[in-house]
Amino acid sequence: MNRPDRASAADDASTSAHARHAALWSIAVAASLAIGPRAPLYWDSLGYVEQALTGRVGGLLLGRPLFVLASHLATRLALALGASPWSLEAVLRHGWLALAALAAPLAAALADRVGLGRRAALVAGLLVALSPAGAHTRDAVLTDGPATALVLAALVVRAGSAPSPALNALLTGALVGLAFGLREQAALHLLTALALPSGVTPRRRARDALLLGAGFTLVAGALLLAAWASNPDYPASIARWVRGMDAERRELRPAGESAARYALWLVALSPVALAAALAWWTRPRDRWWPLVVPASLGLLALSRYQDIAFSPRYLLTEFVVATTLPAAAWLDRALPRRGAQLAWVLPSLALLPIAGLWLDARQRPLRELIAALPAQLRTVPPDAVIVTAQPCAAVRLTARIARRWPAAWAAPPPRWTTRCPGWSWPADPAAVLEDDLRRGATVVLDLRDAAWLDGPQRRRRASLHPFAAAHAADPRVISWSDPPRGAR
Repeated sequence: MNRPDRASAADDASTSAHARHAALWSIAVAASLAIGPRAPLYWDSLGYVEQALTGRVGGLLLGRPLFVLASHLATRLALALGASPWSLEAVLRHGWLALAALAAPLAAALADRVGLGRRAALVAGLLVALSPAGAHTRDAVLTDGPATALVLAALVVRAGSAPSPALNALLTGALVGLAFGLREQAALHLLTALALPSGVTPRRRARDALLLGAGFTLVAGALLLAAWASNPDYPASIARWVRGMDAERRELRPAGESAARYALWLVALSPVALAAALAWWTRPRDRWWPLVVPASLGLLALSRYQDIAFSPRYLLTEFVVATTLPAAAWLDRALPRRGAQLAWVLPSLALLPIAGLWLDARQRPLRELIAALPAQLRTVPPDAVIVTAQPCAAVRLTARIARRWPAAWAAPPPRWTTRCPGWSWPADPAAVLEDDLRRGATVVLDLRDAAWLDGPQRRRRASLHPFAAAHAADPRVISWSDPPRGAR
């Protein structure tokens, strides 16, 4: 007699859960639009856009094949529907934001499935949605946000009750394989998935490990084969990445810079999640605690990553998996009154516009520089050598679009050579530029402050000053410099 009432209650609960998840996704999107760069300011973003145009995978470790190939399909569809080639970065940015924002409702779903309860699950979702550094990263053509969402999707599947445990393990492994196709370090979360469900027999756990590995191998292997098929030079690109990383490790860097930035990035990702998760670790009494161990160890290991000083985004996936459930569980216990768990939301909401204003002021010069770059490049000789830093990928993308769509360029197709800080930066840049002049090329030196970020880039710009001074009156050398202070 009570079955219809039970069914109705179940339907109402399902509808309520969907509404909460939709709200969390919307909050994550709104946070990213409020605090994000709204422009391709990350070094890798425009490189990914160029790869999306060509469909060629490679350049960074195993090349993030799913990200590149999916972006390639998206650009082809956008162009077929009449999009301008100059708008493709924005198309990809918003498309990947839509996927990355799913991390917030997926975090809530995971918290619910491991038994944290509805209020704690809402806290978990809000922790992810309102992460300042996470919101900033989602609003870019980058792999970190989408990879986080797919890892959480795999864990949600793993924590669920499936009709077939074997199918559950295969599907979970396949989802981790997809995340691996966005960012290779996602493979770590095969261990995270293996930690769920708890309480199974050793024989079942061994079988699940094999099935997780099989699902992962099938999907990841297919993506790597697709990358090789799309780019015959794929193995060589991996070898170039290894050589570049080896050269980068030998660079001298200020002592303590990486450690200080790493600590700053942990706070920037979410001061509330970090503090609450650390408090939880003083007494980790939840049965799901093994779930967060692999990600926590991965988060600690990333403190040794050689490029950690550049961005918090490298920590995003590990940080979310390591801190979200512990933080939500601790807040649920420490603030047990109804609604009290959300008390931290008000300062978090206040922090976002403050951070947004600060980031906007800091990023505006570079954003305006990159936006004006295509028009500025139209005056550059087509065979010029261009020396710049953060806009380097924008120069290459502009050249790619100009050659492929000459009608959209209205100038001779460029054949520019770029000399940019990175793995190919010469030991003696002045000698290389002198050789460029001897072979008849025009050299463009972009010496503007906004084009060169802190640290290694600024040190490399300093090495150009003697060459610029020696050729100040040389018509073959064009210098883009900031106006004197006080000049209008």
